[in-house]
Amino acid sequence: MRDSFQAEVSMYLVSRQRIVRLQKTLAFDVFPRSREFFKVRNVKMGDYVAYQIVQVTHREGLIPEIWIYATSLEDGKTSVAFFEDDEIDEWTESYVTEGWQLCSSKPNRTFNDDGMSIWSKISSDPDAV
Repeated sequence: MRDSFQAEVSMYLVSRQRIVRLQKTLAFDVFPRSREFFKVRNVKMGDYVAYQIVQVTHREGLIPEIWIYATSLEDGKTSVAFFEDDEIDEWTESYVTEGWQLCSSKPNRTFNDDGMSIWSKISSDPDAV
């Protein structure tokens, strides 16, 4: 029997209005790396959403932490894929049914309408601050 790797996964569902953070401890046969994709089980809404791993943090004395969100690729650049504002509650509820814990639902102040993070702009243009 192969050992599995556990990680605390934070899934971000992003709409133009809100960001919902869900959390769950998941087991992986092989530890995932940044920029890889994986599909999260969701019986009600379908398993077809591939979430991209956007951050992996190894924590001393604790299991690693992984951040994921749905992305799209346009003009060779990856950006967040927005859920529709009127559907985000249904998606959130469906993941809670799958054992995810709802941690927060906050106004979206992180992603611009083009799907790019405000932090991406700051990191590429230091004068943008």
